[in-house]
Amino acid sequence: MRTRIKICGVKTPGPVHHAALAGADAFGLVFHEPSIRNLSIEQAARIAERKPAFMDSVAVMVNPDRDFVRTVLDRVRPDYIQFHGEESGEYCRSFGARYIRSVRVRESIRLSTVEEEYHDASALLVDAYRGDHYGGTGDVFNWSLVDFDGTIPVILAGGLDFRNVPDAIRSIDPFAVDVSSGVETDGSKDIDKIHRFCKAVLETNREREKG
Repeated sequence: MRTRIKICGVKTPGPVHHAALAGADAFGLVFHEPSIRNLSIEQAARIAERKPAFMDSVAVMVNPDRDFVRTVLDRVRPDYIQFHGEESGEYCRSFGARYIRSVRVRESIRLSTVEEEYHDASALLVDAYRGDHYGGTGDVFNWSLVDFDGTIPVILAGGLDFRNVPDAIRSIDPFAVDVSSGVETDGSKDIDKIHRFCKAVLETNREREKG
């Protein structure tokens, strides 16, 4: 199976264009004020409207209120919403949009149990847990804490970069990998690191296809 690639936390159109050329499948637009990657709706809309063909946009939110979600859906028109806080399954599905549910891992967890509440999620994104920090921390979590026994596609996040992503793919066999800080330099997206990350994923995919 081909492992897909999501470049999260973009702040300008340029990295999205380069990510598409490098082989990425999706990009994340962060709406969370404490984050250094936080965007206004206007900024996000400008990036989304210039996205390349066959590139999905993902609006990343942390415990957003309903009006804000509706405004993002109306003005940014993301392909997916990624709920990265403590949102319930009922809340996630109430907007009638395709959604990704994030699962922050700090203890043993079975994804089949998570699926009971988020049964209609397009994917489950597993990420490192660090208190009040919601993603983009660069922390790697212990993959063995997760029982990947579910049926919903899994996106692996948490401290990935071009050096460790091949082992992550071989070990977990995720549907997709998600990277943010691992393709940054001094808090900004680094085009060279984006290309190196995507190259590492694509080369690992080819190796696995050959058996």
